[in-house]
Amino acid sequence: MIGDSMTFAILQKALDGTCQRQRAIANNIANHETPGYKAIKVSFEESLKREIEKLENGIPSKEQMAKSLEAIRNSKIDISQDRSTAMRADGNNVDMDLENIEMAKAQIQYTYLTRSVTDMFARLRYAVSEGRK
Repeated sequence: MIGDSMTFAILQKALDGTCQRQRAIANNIANHETPGYKAIKVSFEESLKREIEKLENGIPSKEQMAKSLEAIRNSKIDISQDRSTAMRADGNNVDMDLENIEMAKAQIQYTYLTRSVTDMFARLRYAVSEGRK
């Protein structure tokens, strides 16, 4: 099934993580004037990378593939608060310059990932139609 491919599972998890990151950054920007607010950070790349690296040990069996797909789908998206710094005297630590840069980066990542999914389905459509439009 199409949804059971390793590529699709990786892209789907990366899209989920990037979407969560965009929400966190938007929340940080919205609260940049809130006294005591601590910035939220999202990380998922290391968890996803660990699961992908487990696959690089050769061709997995059907059972191993199913376990790997499930592990990728369940890889952790970490959401944490940065309590280590304070940008202002009121305890707020949102750095608007950094947040804007991170938002632009997340938007580019999300665009790239959605394009990858679109291209994957276009290739499948081409194969199913045997090259006809």
